[in-house]
Amino acid sequence: MFWCWTGHRSVAYDDGLDRLEKLAAIAKGTTTALRDVRPWPFTEFEDAITACLAPNLADRLTAKELTTAW
Repeated sequence: MFWCWTGHRSVAYDDGLDRLEKLAAIAKGTTTALRDVRPWPFTEFEDAITACLAPNLADRLTAKELTTAW
């Protein structure tokens, strides 16, 4: 969703890295703040995308929680 909304990766990494290094960067869970990349007046949608990117899987919204919120 982050990519569709912004046209940017949610995690910054160098294109020259090999696949394992890219996956390691993603696994760190340090995502780019959505509002820093593409500010929009749809704060509820931004909050949902951000919640889905929580580094701890237990903190991420489930599909049911996402659909209930909408």
